[in-house]
Amino acid sequence: MKSSIAYSSQAFYKLPMKLFLTSIATSLFIVTSFESGAVANDLTSVQPSYVVELFTSQGCSSCPPANKFVSKLAQSEEDALVLSYGVTYWDYLGWKDTFGDPVFTERQRQYGKVFGATIYTPQIVLNGSAHSPRYSKSDVISMPLPKPMPEVFLSYQNGILTIASDTSSKHTLSLVRFKPGLQEVKVKRGENGGRTLKVENVVTDIRDLAWNGTPLRLTTDMPEGETFAALFHAPETSKVVTAAVLK
Repeated sequence: MKSSIAYSSQAFYKLPMKLFLTSIATSLFIVTSFESGAVANDLTSVQPSYVVELFTSQGCSSCPPANKFVSKLAQSEEDALVLSYGVTYWDYLGWKDTFGDPVFTERQRQYGKVFGATIYTPQIVLNGSAHSPRYSKSDVISMPLPKPMPEVFLSYQNGILTIASDTSSKHTLSLVRFKPGLQEVKVKRGENGGRTLKVENVVTDIRDLAWNGTPLRLTTDMPEGETFAALFHAPETSKVVTAAVLK
């Protein structure tokens, strides 16, 4: 594991959602400030209209165009949450993906089971509900998350991450940590040997968390230059029903 997370859930009185989220943020600030005396981080969470997950590999010669597409999408569409996962099953071709993790490969396999499809790269998954090796910008824009979305609130202060939402306790929660922006890597061997690849919003960690409808407070590290996103999925279909990213 790349990081350790300890979490707990805490019940709150039933309030209107905006009041509910405000009370959590206020409560968290008081607790963390009292414990450490530190000023709260200036971070806010936003909810995207599109979740675009790219499964890619530095050892795949077909992947650079998809890397470029999702990068342009991330830079042009503020409402799109783009996440790039380095898979590991092409490592045997002579180059080990420096962003790869078997956990990411397993996430792709889980999508494959739901879609009834063989995994491949590049694979772009839109909102957990559709997949293709290539999409256009208009394709993505035509498939927004259903509205109205359940509200999601993320806050990170003094080593404590809070996740709160009014989404159903039946939904599953994936917590993603990633590096916003472009990451460059010089590939020395394999199908892309000699090329410098650019990958957008590289995922560094992902894990599924138990969600029972009450806020989670997690003790976790957030390395400099990284941030978190929370994705809530319908358990039977894997469709993303709501999401938020900490910016």
